[in-house]
Amino acid sequence: MRSALILALAIVCIMAVVPTSSAYSWTNEIVLEEDGMSWDYTEGYTGQVATAYRSFIDSEVGNDDDHVSAWELMKVDHITRNRFKESLMEELDVTFDSSSEDVHVTDVDAEISLDVLGSTSKTDGITNMYFVTYSFDRNFFDMGSSMVFDGEPETEVAITLPAGAKLLSYDGIKIKTIDTKDNRTVINGFFEEEGKVTIDFTRDEVEA
Repeated sequence: MRSALILALAIVCIMAVVPTSSAYSWTNEIVLEEDGMSWDYTEGYTGQVATAYRSFIDSEVGNDDDHVSAWELMKVDHITRNRFKESLMEELDVTFDSSSEDVHVTDVDAEISLDVLGSTSKTDGITNMYFVTYSFDRNFFDMGSSMVFDGEPETEVAITLPAGAKLLSYDGIKIKTIDTKDNRTVINGFFEEEGKVTIDFTRDEVEA
């Protein structure tokens, strides 16, 4: 449940203001390669939740002057990256055959929207992005035959398998579609209530 960690600055005030179903969004894009993977997150705030997010930053990180300045935005960016990186160092959100021993986080990046800047009373939408890059000690097909992704329950997710990978089964995801793009399988859906997606795979010998 990584979004709860990333949003440690704002989640309390968001939950206290309005239901988040229409005012808050969170999507995950996971792209697997033979030597590693990327997991990109996009979060969006609109309406009263966007106002609450700005107000919380101003009061808890800034100088509480009803205005989010550039230095406050930079501070949020720094805190967010560090907290996210620390949480991943404590416990990775990706495992092969129940182990993350051969998976390493190589980079954590963030783009806190410039739309956060300005009056805390603004209701303009905010879209923040987070990028995590992982490396594998071995080739993807030698890492195991099953993967588990630990994400945020009920959030949208797209998982792109490496070229040559054949999807055998999946669990923990409400499927929208299973597509093929550039000869790669793409699974689109939503994390279920437990927030864990499991996929079983093998090498497609036809593609190998």
